Amino acid sequence: MNKLTLFMTALFLAFTASAQAKGSLEDLSYIEGKWSVTSSFYVEDKWTEPMASMRATADTVLGGSFIRVDAPVSFSGGIFQFEMTLSFDRFHSIYRTMFLDDLNGYMDVYVGKMKNGILSVSNAETGSSFPDGNGGVVIGSLDIEKTEGGFVITSFIASGKAGPYAPYMRLGFKHAQ
Repeated sequence: MNKLTLFMTALFLAFTASAQAKGSLEDLSYIEGKWSVTSSFYVEDKWTEPMASMRATADTVLGGSFIRVDAPVSFSGGIFQFEMTLSFDRFHSIYRTMFLDDLNGYMDVYVGKMKNGILSVSNAETGSSFPDGNGGVVIGSLDIEKTEGGFVITSFIASGKAGPYAPYMRLGFKHAQ
């Protein structure tokens, strides 16, 4: 195979992968839009009252190959900004979700699958779990689920890959008025 044929084959495969990845993100198309987002935290075996509502946006980027969410999140100490980018890796049949925030200045990568309409992802196997301050790490998992009028991201944390996982934070997204 000459270099031109090899290049054209690679280019074709890249375009095919992009087209198929777009279709896989259709299951998450409900995330796109303008949102009012509230946060609540799991404290003493119950969810706190939702914090102040903030404005968030979610758009497709790079020709629809990714969905990017940009959202401020209220917590008891103030507000932090986070970005979440979602993709579907058709070669491994998994979703990847990347988080950036200005609170920790950290990039966290989660992987997982869609089950019964809920995207469940975890950073247990990605090597991106963050330090707990005591020599260990915080392992996280997230469930992203469509709701009437929006969606919810529920996060869980554990001190090891095997768990147990405890509820930590919930972000409720409702269509902005």
